Amino acid sequence: MTVIGPSLVSIALSLGSTLADVGWIMAIYATGSLIAQPIAGRLSDARGRRNVFLGALVVFMAGSFVCATATSLGLLIAGRVVQSLGAGAIQPAAIALVGQRVPKERQSGALYALYGMFALAGALGAVLGGVIIDGGKALGSAPFMSSALRTELTIFPWHLIFWINIPIALAALWLGLRLPGDAPPAGATIGLDGGPIVLIPAVALCLMMAANGAASSAFAYLAAALAALALLAWWETRARQAFFAPSLFTRQGPLLLYAIAVLTGIPIFGITMYAAAYYMTQFKASAAAAGIALLALAVPLGGGQGVGGRLTKRIGARSLLIAGLVVLVAGEAALAGLQSLGGVLSGFALAGFGIGLASAPPNALLLRYVDEARSGAATGLLTMLSSTGAITAPAAVSAFLHFSGGPPAAGFRSAYLLSLVLAIAALPLALLLPPSDVR
Repeated sequence: MTVIGPSLVSIALSLGSTLADVGWIMAIYATGSLIAQPIAGRLSDARGRRNVFLGALVVFMAGSFVCATATSLGLLIAGRVVQSLGAGAIQPAAIALVGQRVPKERQSGALYALYGMFALAGALGAVLGGVIIDGGKALGSAPFMSSALRTELTIFPWHLIFWINIPIALAALWLGLRLPGDAPPAGATIGLDGGPIVLIPAVALCLMMAANGAASSAFAYLAAALAALALLAWWETRARQAFFAPSLFTRQGPLLLYAIAVLTGIPIFGITMYAAAYYMTQFKASAAAAGIALLALAVPLGGGQGVGGRLTKRIGARSLLIAGLVVLVAGEAALAGLQSLGGVLSGFALAGFGIGLASAPPNALLLRYVDEARSGAATGLLTMLSSTGAITAPAAVSAFLHFSGGPPAAGFRSAYLLSLVLAIAALPLALLLPPSDVR
């Protein structure tokens, strides 16, 4: 997700494309992951968590291979589609595996560890991306390189970013094969009728087009997304075997968690995706300086997950979610209202710590609220709703940058003000969550 960022300029130059065109490889990845998450969750309920997890790794490797050999933008985008479908399926299957393999009293700690690795990988990705690109170019000029490899590393150094995914995924596949096999519940069926298979991608694609298309068509795409969502809800109420169990929307706990996921999508993805750009525009800083400043976000984020993992047995997942949202609100308030270096860095630190605290509790609570037989579908839906921020945050930030009428930094602060409002709106919903013995 993040390792690709530093390579965008190199990709554009090597393929003769603009940065705007290359930006689609980011958007299509987020959209493909969004589509795969609920479908993979439902598949894991019916065909086994481990089977879906291993299958997702294979699909991810296939997409990585296509990207690693792509010499045109169209082929690269096609590879990113395949890659994203595998990547999107990995997370809900992994979370469902935690719910199945780990005793309930240890699930919160396990999820904090899982999200801690996810956050660490995200923080390291951008750094590694730059190292791989510069290292590939330097290696291409080495005298011992063959002419074919020299040409490859000089023109397409970003291919290395995708090649490196394959041995990593193979290692994960080997570890996954060591897990004991899991049999799905007797009589379990997939229940993948045509409605969700068509309508879930329709919603995601319309959101992507609204976020990345022309401003004049954004409202039309948003209206189409809402229409497809309403049609999906209508379809599910009439399906003989609903893709999403009705209990996921009629019970207070899951419904509140899904609403919180939607509301916090823009605050979380807005800060993580645009922190460097805001820092650079606010302080006229270089990319290297912004990378160093991002440690103020990444280190507290990891610290919040570490603290949450230690405290979860003492105060419970619900209390940690509330605490994380409170700290996130404080961070967004600092970013929206303070323009000094100290104010911005404190905003990064508070927001990062809040995100770290609030990352694992929603899934830990959801695993308690729903039956194990539907945990895959439930966590897949939660992951999908949380990930909508990866599409809606760029749209919101772009809108504020376009219509603010001032310098870019002012547009970012307006986006943080919206994030503040949404984070505040999520707080009372967290307070209404039913008591749980998740520890």
